Amino acid sequence: MGGCRENQKIARRSFLRTAGMGLGALTISDPLLDLVARSYGQTSSGTGNLLVLCELNGGLDVLSFLAPIGNSVYQSKRPVLALNESTVNLLPGRTDLGINNLLPFFSNLYNQGELAFVQQVGYPDANGSHFESQEVYQFGVRNLGGGAGTSAPWYERLRRTYFDNPFGVLDTRSIGDPSRYGYPDSTYRRAAQDAFGRLARLKAGRTESDAAILSAYDRIDVRGEELRSRTEDFESTGEPRGDFYRAAKLASAKLDTQVIKLNYGGFDTHGSQDEANQSLFPNLDNQFSQFVSDLKALDLWERTCVLFYTEFGRRNEENGSPGTDHGHGSHIILAGPSVNGGLHGQEVSTADLNEKSLPYYVDFRAVFGNVIQNWLGFDPRPIFQIGGETYDTSDGSNLFS
Repeated sequence: MGGCRENQKIARRSFLRTAGMGLGALTISDPLLDLVARSYGQTSSGTGNLLVLCELNGGLDVLSFLAPIGNSVYQSKRPVLALNESTVNLLPGRTDLGINNLLPFFSNLYNQGELAFVQQVGYPDANGSHFESQEVYQFGVRNLGGGAGTSAPWYERLRRTYFDNPFGVLDTRSIGDPSRYGYPDSTYRRAAQDAFGRLARLKAGRTESDAAILSAYDRIDVRGEELRSRTEDFESTGEPRGDFYRAAKLASAKLDTQVIKLNYGGFDTHGSQDEANQSLFPNLDNQFSQFVSDLKALDLWERTCVLFYTEFGRRNEENGSPGTDHGHGSHIILAGPSVNGGLHGQEVSTADLNEKSLPYYVDFRAVFGNVIQNWLGFDPRPIFQIGGETYDTSDGSNLFS
């Protein structure tokens, strides 16, 4: 992660040489990705910054996160779930809009100018299925069964196109589970699986590539233990440290990683939503706060942007449970010292609240593309405009200061 791009290139060459892995080990088997890589792979040197993607699984109810408390339609549609002035931290200069007071760290970041909401984000012809909508966000294409023709997540396409480093993108879900390992390059995956074996450290016949990969994971473990010892005074409800801690461990290992992906679930709140949020929101707030403290301790926070997204929003009107059902438009949240804090996109209006669910005005790929271009320093066109896929590329705002 750290250092200039030239150092990253040297580190990659050194890794491949030490591991005994020629470029053939990372051959791109997908013809579309191969064409993209050859066409765009040398067009940008990148910034060397870190992007952390936090997927809020289940469909976050953004109207319980950032609440338009001054809107009478919002209040009337949610007689039980609507927030009010006593249950939000009002945005500076506003009396009608506030962040749920179960999320004090998010509020503090917003007040410091380090948090931005891109409001009412989605994609055309919304899909209300968790699985299918999550796939749309994962692969970055709307027509999954049509002409886009890619089998790789968009962040994997990004890695292969611009920084073909085996550790360039890491996913906290798969980093310790070889059966779900996040890279489809068969040679690398086999080496990783072998290195992950229970007796890997005792194997006499381990190859140089196995040893190099095992060494990388040893570094993650060692740095993670150092990190835990420096932050042992943190307290957390729920699973201690969770995926945010695993993300901090990966960031600490200095493997030239540019994208870290993590998941935070539990937001499918069809019933008893107010009760569920009493634990969901403080846990998210606390673990994210710990993550930021970890990155500050590692001197990485200044070069980090965290992007929170969810597969879809929820209905404007509460159901009889009381909870909220699957909707459409949601907000993307960006956090970091270089984020242009505040409100972006289309603010929720009375007309929007009179709809069954929030519409979308900004395509999620426009936001992701903005981050790829202005934070990571790469051209986003070959990542999302593939196989005839088109979308509105305008997000209408400068997301970074």
